[in-house]
Amino acid sequence: MFDNFVSEQKSKAPNAVPFFDEVKASAGWQGYTTTKSLDTLKAEVMTAMSRLGGLVSGFEKGMFGERAGFRIHYTIESEVGKMYPGQMDIAALPVRKTPHRKSYQGYEKLCEQALRMALYNVAMCLEGMWLMRQLSPGYAPLIPWMLAANGKTVTQLWSESSSMRALAPPAEEEFIEGTVREIGE
Repeated sequence: MFDNFVSEQKSKAPNAVPFFDEVKASAGWQGYTTTKSLDTLKAEVMTAMSRLGGLVSGFEKGMFGERAGFRIHYTIESEVGKMYPGQMDIAALPVRKTPHRKSYQGYEKLCEQALRMALYNVAMCLEGMWLMRQLSPGYAPLIPWMLAANGKTVTQLWSESSSMRALAPPAEEEFIEGTVREIGE
């Protein structure tokens, strides 16, 4: 038996994202043609976050590997006035450093457009979370990004903890079976 086989087929990792210049509306991508400025989009994120009870204290621009992005810092005030910090890491889609198409606009311009797309979608997602909160009593949309005492988010703690992973359904299951009952109007 041979164990040195190397496939010629390119396969994407399960969580791989496309390059910015590959996205299409037909695949569900939105915001890649937005003409709103970064400042306008930041204001939209701040407004959407405030509807959820969060107060944005800053946008920290940086890199996530080869992807530009923002760390959005925010706080949530408890019923007794205590402030709890959170941070949402947002990575824009990666941008090619070399031309991929004849209409290549230049690396810096595409990086900024990818960042605008990311903020556009964050604002949309936060608005969707607001709607979900209206429909689902007890839904707490900003909790996944709240910071624990060790500087990690609730989501990071969840994904790194073996006891928390034990609560998740088995990986091979796609659906949880249940019964739906209609209640008369």
